[in-house]
This record gives sequence, structure tokens and C-alpha cells, in this order.
Amino acid sequence: MIQLNFATLVTYGLLTLALASLWLPRAAHFLRYISWAWTLFLVAAVIAGLFFNLLQTIALLWIVLLGGSAWTLTQKNLRLPIKYVLFAMVLFLSAGLLIHHLPGFSNPKIISNLYFSEDAFPYNKYLNFDSVLIGLFILGFGHQRLGSASEWGLTLKRMTPVMLLTCLVVMCLSLLLGYVQWQPKWTPVFFLWAWGNLFFTCIIEEAFFRGFIQKYLVQGLSKISYGDALAIAISSILFGLAHYRGGSNYILLATIAGGGYGWAYHHTRRIEASILTHFTLNTLHFLLFTYPALAASVGY
Repeated sequence: MIQLNFATLVTYGLLTLALASLWLPRAAHFLRYISWAWTLFLVAAVIAGLFFNLLQTIALLWIVLLGGSAWTLTQKNLRLPIKYVLFAMVLFLSAGLLIHHLPGFSNPKIISNLYFSEDAFPYNKYLNFDSVLIGLFILGFGHQRLGSASEWGLTLKRMTPVMLLTCLVVMCLSLLLGYVQWQPKWTPVFFLWAWGNLFFTCIIEEAFFRGFIQKYLVQGLSKISYGDALAIAISSILFGLAHYRGGSNYILLATIAGGGYGWAYHHTRRIEASILTHFTLNTLHFLLFTYPALAASVGY
């Protein structure tokens, strides 16, 4: 069952524009501060959310705290103790928003108990305002994004082998574990799924696990042997554990997939590489295999 109403479309449409405007081409930056357009869309989305009762006033506290901490953390010449405090603030606020434990958000369910095949368990999808804040503030304040066709081309060229290997390994292991079966399909719901998955899952998770956790782990472990590999491993394990609700097989698959996303990010030094690798794997899973998974594999 699909549930979309005017309030959801307006509020989450503005959030989508906020995320998308992070990647405005640099050629379009002909006006001062146009690179901060995402903040205007975010403010508009917050106003809409409050108006439509998708947000409560307490949500403004988390927005200000996370945004302020993420911005301050990127400032130069910070004393180390202050940097540690800010890192902890962003980490715990982001984790709380990611698992929806901070009050003030009424995230709508847009897909409810939809079966893509008889032997799969039902699919549900929420649009989460709270977790979008993670992607906006971490990427908006802490990352230089791709801004030209040549940069996109180079990144796509460098990430493609990593992306293909990640998809091959994860989907083959999924078949071996009996988590999915080969089930090619097409449904018009794909477009709604793709919107929700790219903007409200992939960008958010990659911003947090790669653009924040892996990034700062690499910096912190730079003086030890194989520090970069250890940073990728730790962020991947945390990513896998975050998917604990799917069971042990899902944790394993998510951890391996996270290693591929982390490798793509490290190899290209671009967060877009991990986002696109993540979204490509999810898209192949959706179109070609049991989705979300075989009911028997998770004891549904």
C-alpha cells in the first residue's frame, strides 16, 4: 500500500531539493552564497514540517545542536579537547537521529506491507526527516562535493571497478546464504523506491559512516600501520551492526557491502563514489533479486 499526501510531498520535496542542491554545478555559483542554497531549502522544509505537524518544536533543538556542532567542527585552529567534544556531539546526535530516538519527528510511512514476490517478506518505507539532517550538515559543512563534469567523469572512472566488485561479491554471497533468489522484476513502484532509497537512505548512511566516521578515523589512525584499512574495517563493522534488525546474515552482508563503500570512498577521496556504489547495489538487488529478502531467511 502506497501512502502519499500533500503535506508529505511538500515537506519531503523541499528536503530532496536541499540534498540535491548540495551538488549545484560550480559554474552556477555566479551569485555570492549560492553554494549555501541547501540551507534555504532546509529552512523551508522545517517551516513546512512545523506547519503540517510533521515536526514538533523540540525538533528545532536537535537541528540547531547538530548543525552548530557540525559547522564548528570544520573550523580551523580548534583546540584538540574542543574538537573531541564536537566530534562526540555530532556522533551521538547523528546516531540518535539515525535510529529515531530523538523526539520531535513524525516520519511518514509511504510504503506499507508491499509484497514484491510471494516468498519475500513485506516491504515498508519511511521518509525520515531526522536522518536527512545528518547528510545535510555533514556534507554541507564538512565536504567538498563534485562540481564539474570532468570531476564526475574521473570519479566514475575510478569507482567503477570497486562498484562492480562490491556488487558481485555481495549479491553472490546473498545467493549462497539463501538470503535472496534470482527474481528479475519491474514495477512502477521503482521510481518511488529509488527516490526514497537514494535521498533518504544512501546519501544519509554514506554521509555518516563514510563521510564522518571513516573520515575522522583515517585522520586519527594516520600514524599507525594500515590505519586507513583499519578505519574502513571499523566503519564497515559499525555499518553492519546498524542493520541488526535484519538478522545475522544481513549484518554480515551489510558489513561486506560497507567495506566496498568504504573502499570506493578511500580510493577516490569522493563521498559521491560511496553513495553511487551503495545506490547501484541496492538498485540491482531491487530489480534482479528477491526484495527485500526471502521470508524464510529472516524467520518472517
